[in-house]
Amino acid sequence: MAEKLDPSELVNFKELLMANSMQVDAIAQLLIEKGIFTKEEFFDMLKQVQMDYQRRKNNAGNNSS
Repeated sequence: MAEKLDPSELVNFKELLMANSMQVDAIAQLLIEKGIFTKEEFFDMLKQVQMDYQRRKNNAGNNSS
């Protein structure tokens, strides 16, 4: 039988998404400050990853028919 979850220990989707966004932002800022990569390199990679995700999403939609 499934265990009942304590509502006081649960977070909603918005809180989880916000926490994840803050963590990613902090990591990116720290890596940029330390000179691991530049802001431009970060945003170039972000665009590339977004295009890859969109391509995969489009391919998945085309394969489901």
